This record gives sequence, structure tokens and C-alpha cells, in this order.
Amino acid sequence: MFTLADIRNIAIQIERNGEETYRKAGKAARNPKIAKALDWMADEERRHAQWFETIRSTRPLTQEQQEIESMGRILLQDMVKGNTFLLDQRELEHAETVMEIVVRSKALEQDTIIFYEFLLSFLDDDESIRKMEIIIGEERNHVRELERMEEI
Repeated sequence: MFTLADIRNIAIQIERNGEETYRKAGKAARNPKIAKALDWMADEERRHAQWFETIRSTRPLTQEQQEIESMGRILLQDMVKGNTFLLDQRELEHAETVMEIVVRSKALEQDTIIFYEFLLSFLDDDESIRKMEIIIGEERNHVRELERMEEI
């Protein structure tokens, strides 16, 4: 069973992974337009991580839940830390157009939504479910922004 804190920590790590990957790819990009798009994506990922950091549960945990949460936090962060889902830094570094970056970034965001929806199924209280649905909504907004970029 995951607590809201576990879910929040996973989300923060996913967003940090994305930011780090976008920043590295932006520094390596030779095309200034591509570098700018990657920097924008990195800023968005940082903003998402900051938003997730503000989420707190008001529901008190039992002593046993606190111990499980402490152990689970380390395990979950280790599991997610090295996983950038489908985002491959080399693909972004060698992208020829901003559109390639947008398409690949949208795939990453969609995978993140799927993962968050999977985690949603582990939540067992209304408050946690409601907050996770807010997180998923924020990621969907990110996809919509990328779709707008596709139309440009």
C-alpha cells in the first residue's frame, strides 16, 4: 500500500528525472531552437516537481504506517530515480527539429500519466485519490501545451 507521501515522492523523482534529462540534452543540442525548447521543458518539469513538493497529507499516520512509509520512500525513490521512462537523452540531443522534441516529450508525459494512473489504483483513501487526480490533471495540461506547440 502506498501513502500519499510515497506517491508524492515518486512524482517528484519522475519530474526531477525529466528536468535533468532535458537540461543535459539542451546543453548538448547544437540547434538554438532545439536548446530553447529543451530548456522550456526542463523549466516545466522543475515547476511540476515544486508543485508536487507542496502536497501534504493531513491524515495522521499510525506508528506502523510511519515506519512503512520511511522504508517505502527509499525503495520507491531508488526504483524511479534512474528511470526516465521513454525519454532517451541521446534522442533529444540528436533531434533535428523542435517538432521531434515536442513529439518525444509528449510521449514521455503520456507515459507519466499512465504511471500515475497506475499508482492511483493503490490509493485507498478519498483525500489521496483526490490529490493524485489533481496531479494527473496537471500532467494532462502539460500534454495539451505540447499539443499546442505541435500546431505552431
